[in-house]
Amino acid sequence: MTITATVSPIIYGPFTTQRLARTLTIDLCAARNHMVVSKDSTLPRSSLVVTTAATRIIELSKAGEKVKSIVIIGSSADPTEHPDLREASENFRTLCNKWFPRAKLYIQSNCANIGAVDVRAALSIYDRILARFEWGTTKTYSALTGGKSTDYAVLVKDLHYFDNLIVMASIYRGDQDNSTDNEVKAWIKRLAEIKPNSIQILKGLPFNPKERKLRAAPTGTIKKIVERIGEETGLAVSVHEDENLMR
Repeated sequence: MTITATVSPIIYGPFTTQRLARTLTIDLCAARNHMVVSKDSTLPRSSLVVTTAATRIIELSKAGEKVKSIVIIGSSADPTEHPDLREASENFRTLCNKWFPRAKLYIQSNCANIGAVDVRAALSIYDRILARFEWGTTKTYSALTGGKSTDYAVLVKDLHYFDNLIVMASIYRGDQDNSTDNEVKAWIKRLAEIKPNSIQILKGLPFNPKERKLRAAPTGTIKKIVERIGEETGLAVSVHEDENLMR
């Protein structure tokens, strides 16, 4: 069966963000209804994404535009799910080095596929991995991602291997609550094991939460959790607006 989808944009920006300064975003998994990787997929061919990105990046560079961050995202799927991730990543690296050598190359992922050997190799190409990790217990992880409890331990182990990791997290309450003392205590323990480069707490809700009856935790609660992370792990932690990277 052939899946059809509305054609989506591939590249956004540049625009200014609090977290990443002047930012250009490339959607490796923009929904397409032509030039897809296979007849039963909506993912665009990597050649289409790279060519589109190259045209825009060269145009911006020649115009004297300043770009501090180039971020690879996925709107219809996580970018780590693209079958040509490594090839595309190598091309993005080449474009970044040649046309915006002072910019950092990021990839934003929900971590679901981060342990695969080919994915791990591709992720090593990036300056930083923006990885969603906000679950202190297997119960919360399974409830919000639909993943198996055994997947959680594997995920923690896999994340530990990356030295270019930035953990992103939202703090929320509702049908699921990751702001409780037990949840935060367990989460901090996992963060100490993973040892990310830094932690970014985002004001807002998680990406595509399975359970949507959630609300952001109060500012005071977030502040206390941030202080606790710093005191107990020594890791760099900051709070930011949960900015839309597709604009």
